[in-house]
Amino acid sequence: MSASRGFTLMEILVAVALLAMMGLILTTATGSILGAIQDTRESQEQYHAARVALGRMEREIAMAYLSKHQSLFKTTKTAFIGKGNSLTFSYMGHRRMVRNAPESDEGFVTYRLERDRQSGQNILVRREKPVIDDQPEKGGQRLVLATGVSKLSFSYWDFDKEAWQSDWKVEIDNAKEAEMKKSMAATAIGAATGNNDLGKALVQASTQTAKHGPDDLWLPARVKISLTLETEDHVLAFETQTRVRVMQPIEFGGISTPKPYDNTLNPYAAMPATTPMGFGVPAAGGMGMGGMGLTR
Repeated sequence: MSASRGFTLMEILVAVALLAMMGLILTTATGSILGAIQDTRESQEQYHAARVALGRMEREIAMAYLSKHQSLFKTTKTAFIGKGNSLTFSYMGHRRMVRNAPESDEGFVTYRLERDRQSGQNILVRREKPVIDDQPEKGGQRLVLATGVSKLSFSYWDFDKEAWQSDWKVEIDNAKEAEMKKSMAATAIGAATGNNDLGKALVQASTQTAKHGPDDLWLPARVKISLTLETEDHVLAFETQTRVRVMQPIEFGGISTPKPYDNTLNPYAAMPATTPMGFGVPAAGGMGMGGMGLTR
């Protein structure tokens, strides 16, 4: 009866070495697969963040506007303050989230980069103020659109020069004064010529311009947005353009001139260019004339 023969020490060492090599290969392959999955997930998150941020910026910049309707107290103004790395503008896309809130569809929006104190990275911040006042770059609520942003830049298309500009600044804060000056000039011409329509036409023609730039209170035709997101392993650059829907300032009615009146008390008297308030309206105790009551 033969005795059973076991493994030699050399065979055991070879088997252990083979198992160690197979474990190392399996660990390396598993790590590579997990790393690729993580990189793919980070890239997808970056692409998603860029698409969401750029899509929102496109929609809101397209709703930018300027208006010449103001009060005499200059408590409001509309603006488009475009720089190379930030943009502030008035727009018509605000949504009221609280019932009966004292807000409208208008507001101010700002896009810019800020430094996050916790992570130390640059973040793309959207600031919105749902109140049109005379300080468009102050106040409002912040919202982070994207993190890990290494670059944000804006360019503005000049309709006349057919070239991109690095800045575009328009602020309308004295529209009421300008409108009053036009109205007074049109009234003076109408009083001298006896034709108010001619006065309006002459003043309108003298103030019109064939240009469409920031000096003429126009918005750019298009805005180009460049956004770069960066991580430890990837640098992704994105670029898009959006068209501004309303380039010209909103102005309803144009120049207004007071209507002349006929002096029924003295037809041969000199005709003033404006109608006194309350003319022809009876007052207490007598006939109204020029806002003053003629009492008995």
